[in-house]
Amino acid sequence: MTVRGRAVTGAGGALVEVDGEPIYISGLRTWDAELDGSQVEVTGTLRVRGSTAGPGPSGMPQHGFDEETFALDGAEWAPA
Repeated sequence: MTVRGRAVTGAGGALVEVDGEPIYISGLRTWDAELDGSQVEVTGTLRVRGSTAGPGPSGMPQHGFDEETFALDGAEWAPA
């Protein structure tokens, strides 16, 4: 799948904002400075990631996403 949107480095990692919706880039923590905030075209395999929030092994809350998120696996990108 190919999407076009704004490259954003968020708390949960690098993402492309498409029509206000985040699509995370699997394995990419941050965008390079020259791409962050600019329009990019990204191609990869779209998947839905389940919620990662909840109690950890000791019962204490752990960080993560409260809801499902979209992610692109095996992504390749270029300025749009």
